[in-house]
Amino acid sequence: MSFEKIEAPDIYYLMKMPLNKKIRFFWLILLFFIIIFLAYQFVSPSGDWSCTHSFSSFQASSCLGDPTPKERVIKTQGGPLLILGEPVYFSVFSPRPFSHITIKITYRPHLSSSTPIFEAGFLADKKLWRYRLQPVYNLWLEQGLSSWTQLRSGNLSLFQRKEKFSSLSEFLSVWRSQGSSFCSQPRCLAVYNLSLEEAPPALDLRSLSPVSENSFFPYPLRGEHQFYIFLKNKGLSLSGNLLDLNENKDIDDAEIVVFSGRNQVDLLSLPDRRPQKEESGDIGIIQSVKIVNSDLPSGLYRLEFRAGDDLVLSDLSVNSAYLSIINKIWPFTEEAVSLVTDAPYLQVKALSPAALQTLDFGGRHLELTEIYKQYEIKSKRLGGENIRLSTGSLILANNGMFAASSSALINPDYPRLDRFSSLNEQLDFVLADYRPAIIEDEGWLSSTLEFDASDLYRERGKYSLILSIPGLLAEGGGGGLVEIKSINVEFSGPSLGAKIKDWLNL
Repeated sequence: MSFEKIEAPDIYYLMKMPLNKKIRFFWLILLFFIIIFLAYQFVSPSGDWSCTHSFSSFQASSCLGDPTPKERVIKTQGGPLLILGEPVYFSVFSPRPFSHITIKITYRPHLSSSTPIFEAGFLADKKLWRYRLQPVYNLWLEQGLSSWTQLRSGNLSLFQRKEKFSSLSEFLSVWRSQGSSFCSQPRCLAVYNLSLEEAPPALDLRSLSPVSENSFFPYPLRGEHQFYIFLKNKGLSLSGNLLDLNENKDIDDAEIVVFSGRNQVDLLSLPDRRPQKEESGDIGIIQSVKIVNSDLPSGLYRLEFRAGDDLVLSDLSVNSAYLSIINKIWPFTEEAVSLVTDAPYLQVKALSPAALQTLDFGGRHLELTEIYKQYEIKSKRLGGENIRLSTGSLILANNGMFAASSSALINPDYPRLDRFSSLNEQLDFVLADYRPAIIEDEGWLSSTLEFDASDLYRERGKYSLILSIPGLLAEGGGGGLVEIKSINVEFSGPSLGAKIKDWLNL
């Protein structure tokens, strides 16, 4: 009875409340629910938050920005987004940083052998412009190897031209114990989307017989570069000079990191304490670079020169007969340049009119007439090729190695299954970390990608998403296109309560 006596006056009071007070009370209740809704939308106290953008409808996206550059896409009337050129970028809003991102893309690929790879990922390092990519669709793995025998365990697949192994575990055991020697011929294994730091190298290091014990790279190198070296004897000795161009606005800190497999074994930090002002164009004083580590055993090492485009590394010398530059090189000189590479193709870009020229690649000529345009040239041979430039300042790239001479070139990596791959008789096996596309209705496919977001770059509440189809050009050329129906992004991480406890050290 006491409960009824308490509640009845409250209801009676509300019924007798003046109209203006009723309106005020209503707005207070509405404001309370709006605050609760916004808390879940923009604070995400539960630790989970998601959004979906459908390009086939006119609904507004809760997190996805417009695709850029606009000339690489077409927004159809009530239809999918058409990607005609690559790469395409989206900003992705999140209410706060998260530790994990799951992205699901629904699409229809109209691709060819010149554009077989569709990948997506997020910006991880803005200074070096590094995106962390994962496969969305691979034409070779979905269709090109359909006649090969396939073994699968989880996301890992082995494709065999002729059946030699009865299980994936058998192959991995033989591969790890014998290295590449199980192949009937060199480089018969290609890989895709694999981290190979702990894998056996693609060459027998015991067979190396260096003709000398030192290498000197004759050309200055601008910006970030990676190298392979092989130490015949114990101890590393590296030296060089660092030059700051001061053309960009960022502070030009740099470092040289030494890896054995995936383990970091040495680090040289090169902070920017040079007095010249950024963006002034005043070239800084030469800074000496030196690493001496007598404790490193003989063996294969990977060096990373982590630097922005303002920095130039010159006079590089190392106590290794082998000094190979991995995948990309930017020789920064006005003099003629002579290089070798072990890949049968070359991608070339000039960033200034002074760098426009006609280059020679394996006896073939490529004329560069436009800056910022990426050119490509292919060789008919599978072996190494010579590169001759009348002047440097070109960015050269492929999935192979570059060196100043053939005797200095070493490549412990396996061939990558990329758009320049040839499924010829030399290739017997393909090992890939790949999740096949899911077939949806009306010919649509979907792929789900998982990302550790703890170290992804996020600025002003937004991540940067990239869709990449290497070789796809908006101006045409037979590369095809990709239709995007929808993109769903799911964020997850610690709840707000868990974060507060962490902050308070509870």
